[in-house]
Amino acid sequence: MAMPILELRKLTKRFGNLMALREFDLDINQGELIGVIGPNGSGKTTLFNLISGYYRHFEGEIIYGGKRISGLRPDQIARKGIARVFQSYMLYEDTSVLENTTRCCYLRCETNSWQSFFNTSRYRKEEVNQRAEAEELLQPVGLAELRDSLAGKLPYGYCRLLGVAMALATNPTLLLLDEPMAGISHDEKGLVINLIKKLRDQGITVMLVEHDVKAVVDICPRLVVLDFGRKIADGRPEEVTTDRKVIEAYLGVEQG
Repeated sequence: MAMPILELRKLTKRFGNLMALREFDLDINQGELIGVIGPNGSGKTTLFNLISGYYRHFEGEIIYGGKRISGLRPDQIARKGIARVFQSYMLYEDTSVLENTTRCCYLRCETNSWQSFFNTSRYRKEEVNQRAEAEELLQPVGLAELRDSLAGKLPYGYCRLLGVAMALATNPTLLLLDEPMAGISHDEKGLVINLIKKLRDQGITVMLVEHDVKAVVDICPRLVVLDFGRKIADGRPEEVTTDRKVIEAYLGVEQG
């Protein structure tokens, strides 16, 4: 039996007296597309912050690729192959779409600061290769024709797509998408959904946090549901969406 790519063991995160996540267990296999849903404040973003290293003080263990990564910095975790796309996009707004993506390739840079300072032939070659890789990444996300446009001038939905391209530039094996469809139009949502499907087809493992439950149900073969920091369901969409505990969590009432 194949080892899970990501193993979460009894993750618990407290903020004072508030328990944001409690004894959360989850195994994710290579190539899975898994949706994480739940009411506001249920612990979804806290979960992503733990996995990606933005919260470093917590209880439990995070194991990635068979190795413990609990407590590592975000940049160290990114180098392990975990990329994060945030709810609010983080772009270099005064530079081009291509430059934004190219800068994220630097995480995989093999030359050092001295080679950069002296502009060595090895550094120049690596820079050319990274720019070429960045251009290739813009094609699947639908931004190739906007490569020279300023990132700060893009429509909101295209900013979301650029955020995904920047994450892909780090060459991840696990991609964490935090509400990629929030605040975008119907047409832009279609672009994001198609992109997520492409990533799945490429074998990239994807965890998707999203409030649009219908979209998540349509594209994710597996759903995990959080409520008050606890996992209350984990399974196929048709099972999860008819689960009594899930219905009560979303409606806030007991079902007879």
